[in-house]
Amino acid sequence: MLKQIALATTLVATFGVAHAYQAEIKASYENTSFDGDNEDLDTFGISGKYYLNGVQRQNSPLAEAAFLGKASNIGLAYANSSIDEDGADLEIDTIGLNGEFFIPNSQFYVSGSLNRSEATIEGEFGKVSDDNVGYALEAGYLPVDGLLIAAGVAKENLDPVYLSQNGFIDTFSNISSVADETAVTLRAKYVTQIGNHFTNFEGATYFGDETAYRLGADLYIDPTLSVGVSFMDTTLNEFDTVWSIRAQKFFTPALAVGLNYTTTDGADSFGINGTFRF
Repeated sequence: MLKQIALATTLVATFGVAHAYQAEIKASYENTSFDGDNEDLDTFGISGKYYLNGVQRQNSPLAEAAFLGKASNIGLAYANSSIDEDGADLEIDTIGLNGEFFIPNSQFYVSGSLNRSEATIEGEFGKVSDDNVGYALEAGYLPVDGLLIAAGVAKENLDPVYLSQNGFIDTFSNISSVADETAVTLRAKYVTQIGNHFTNFEGATYFGDETAYRLGADLYIDPTLSVGVSFMDTTLNEFDTVWSIRAQKFFTPALAVGLNYTTTDGADSFGINGTFRF
């Protein structure tokens, strides 16, 4: 009898940690085409994240496991965007270090990122490069489980993680709106269950030379599958709203594939990404 109880306990423990992971790697590719231009812009991204404690979340979306589990983490990311034009080639490289920390035994949260980017234009008359270091700092509070409200500052922050998640059009539209000013940022994220399905709502605002803002929402059809939509806009004159749709599917608790499409007047992007957890 004791052996049977011990075996049952072992099986329960095994099932309980089946979805636990300590790290994840994400890779992405996006192709952006511009109206009236024969050449497309290609963006590649890769990022890694290490969680200070193993992430385990049951009966909720796999994509939101780290957030709902308040899993502190540190990460490193790289992204490259390039376009080959007749007579001139443009390449943008950016690398970044980032971290999120949920203060133990409290509802407080802090995050930060430090990123270095370099833009290079090479043509028949030579090669010109310019580099830049940007940063973002944020402090937040979780008044209830699943809801984060945060505020911070950012300056010239070309974040490769943001670029991989939201695409070239959204990222550079956002940077253009706040220019080289130190921007004040406000952000909220809320994951909750409505009826039989979980949902994710996100919003962010950047106050600089101009104001940029974005809203997004995801519906989790089941814990492994989500579909979502977002839009981004600014107060810049004659700026056209950026619209995006996205979907992600976890084929196993450790492996997911996502697709996204972004459009604005004069440009369209198609992207694919993959996530591996271990």
